[in-house]
Parts: sequence; C-alpha cells; structure tokens
Amino acid sequence: MGSGDEFRLSTPQGEIRAAKVLLAAGNANQTLAPMVGLSAPMGPTRGQIVVTERTRPFLPHPLTTIRQTDEGTVMIGDSKEDQLDDRALNHAVSAVMADRAQRMFPHLGRLNVIRTWAGIRVMPQDGFPIYDQSESEPGAFVACCHSGVTLASNHAFEIARMVAVGALEPELVGAFSARRFDTNHAATSSGYY
Repeated sequence: MGSGDEFRLSTPQGEIRAAKVLLAAGNANQTLAPMVGLSAPMGPTRGQIVVTERTRPFLPHPLTTIRQTDEGTVMIGDSKEDQLDDRALNHAVSAVMADRAQRMFPHLGRLNVIRTWAGIRVMPQDGFPIYDQSESEPGAFVACCHSGVTLASNHAFEIARMVAVGALEPELVGAFSARRFDTNHAATSSGYY
C-alpha cells in the first residue's frame, strides 16, 4: 500500500519499499489492483497446446491456431475452456485441434507429438491488454494481458520505460485503460472499443 512517497510490500522474506509498483501478477491482479485504486476486469481461462517434433520450415507467419517455432516444432492450440483445472489434459480438445491442423497442413499428420500441456491464461474481459496507472496512488501501475510472450519486447522496452518515467503515454492509456469497461466511458469514447 502507498505510504507517502513510497509503497511498502510485505513478503515472507520481509518488507520491500519502492517509489513505483507495477502489478504484473497475472490473474491475481483482480485482487491487487483495487488496493491501489485500479481495476483489472479479467478472468482466467484454460487452454491447451500440442507441440510436434521438428519439421522443415513451412509456416513463416503465425496463424491464430498454429505457428512454427524457429527450431522447427509446430505449436497447435487455441482452446478456450471454462474448466480451470490444469492438472489433466482434455484429450477430446487436443484431438479437435490436431485434426484441424492436419486438415490445414496435411504433412502434420505424419509428425509425432512430443509434448502437450494445459495451462491457465490471464484473459482481460475483452481479450485485449490492460495497461493503467493509478490516479489515487501515483506510482502504481497495472499490466494484464493474455499475450505476455508475444508482447514481451513491448513490455520490456516501452511499458518499462513509461513506468520508469512515472506516466503511461496518453495513447496507451486511451486505448488500453480499464476505464474502457466503464459504461459511461465506453459510450463517449473515441472508437477504441
């Protein structure tokens, strides 16, 4: 919580003090954001991924449901499941994703699957990132997004720079603030939503 010009965070290893805080705690941001006057309207969703063995390059651009890594493996997956237990795979879901992928690219049917997993995603209410800064607790920021790996360079270079300066750029706040979910704000917005 903010205290004067610093934040004090209590951890099992002791207290940490900081002039700025960026909440990037995934689905826990729903609970943490209100503590510093912010909102993180989101909810967890479960997803599964199927990864094949390496193959020759054939897919230079990622698609929504399939992409090839630089190493040659193929990642298949776009499931969005309400069940939040990620300890077991839903083989019926994996089968649908694999079948669709091999219908798109028949040679995938000859490849072995080398791993598959399920995980819980961070999913903002509309699927788009939330980047915001607190008006009531200056120096507090929140970042929530599903595509953390895809957006990693933006987070490392652009968002980190803005947090270090102490303010998000107006274009970012205008497009990605959680205020877009406020019905009064959305009705008068400039078309971002």
